[in-house]
Amino acid sequence: MTLKTRHSCLLLLILAVAVAPGVTAAAGSTDVALEPTGQTVTNGEAATFDVVVTNASGGVGAANISFSVANDTAAITQVAFSHNAAEVTTTYASDNSSATLTGYGLDTNQTGQVVVATVTVEGNATSTAETTVTPEVNALGDEDGNDYTVGEEQSAQLEITTSSSGGGGDGDDGDDSDSGGGSGDGGDDDTASTTVTNFSVATTDVETGESVEATATVLNDGDVTTNATVNLTVDGTVRTTKTVADLEPGTESAVVFLPVFEQAGTYNLTVGGESVAVTVAEPTTTSDPVTTETPTETESQAPGFGVLSALVSLVALVGAARLRAQ
Repeated sequence: MTLKTRHSCLLLLILAVAVAPGVTAAAGSTDVALEPTGQTVTNGEAATFDVVVTNASGGVGAANISFSVANDTAAITQVAFSHNAAEVTTTYASDNSSATLTGYGLDTNQTGQVVVATVTVEGNATSTAETTVTPEVNALGDEDGNDYTVGEEQSAQLEITTSSSGGGGDGDDGDDSDSGGGSGDGGDDDTASTTVTNFSVATTDVETGESVEATATVLNDGDVTTNATVNLTVDGTVRTTKTVADLEPGTESAVVFLPVFEQAGTYNLTVGGESVAVTVAEPTTTSDPVTTETPTETESQAPGFGVLSALVSLVALVGAARLRAQ
């Protein structure tokens, strides 16, 4: 190889290194789940599931998530983000068996669990049936534009019934009547009854865009296994409905709500007659003094052209001059 050829190869190698793309930062690993994991509705009624990012180490700034139901016993009627976004796009299949939610510019909590969206599914069955609601994360990024590595995508079950009674007893009417039932009102059934025994929130002071962890305990104080429907009401309007399926007599279950408020103010949260006032404030911001730093040898002074690029250009000019001299 001649000296001129060696110089040419060296220049090409240096230039290739200078324009090689950098390593994209990752946002970390997380799972995405639908909560609650199971709900029960009657035909024609709808249930809403929260889409929860279990470990939002840098918040959630962008997402593209598809949802589907396993069969035609239910239809997806709405998908929506739980936070304001710069741009949102939703698409639905013609039979509402699937839908995709896309958006960016979200501003969420920076750590822990984050409810990023909701998916509403309506029962469409002529008899008791079950279906699975499945999320599929196509893309998920933090608020700095880094991609999350998504591990598990947890589905939820939806049961559709044809009666709001929850199935009270297929062949037990005669047996209950013989035993006296205890109700005295015709007594062909045992009594189905549920009561919210406790309602609390993790904190009564949050900032806009943050979720409020509200927990209610529902007790089956009746005589039969039943489905307990629990409504979270905000300022007199039902915000979220969740159902605990197959709650046995004398047992209780915790129901967790994660409402998010985008406007500052005081909100009255109510479940089962118990209320808690929550104050939502605008995020506090601190202005840091503006400092000018001298770029180091590894920092770029402009996107795609820094100290290394300047050195490469200098070497290239010197090499070209030597080639011309020869």
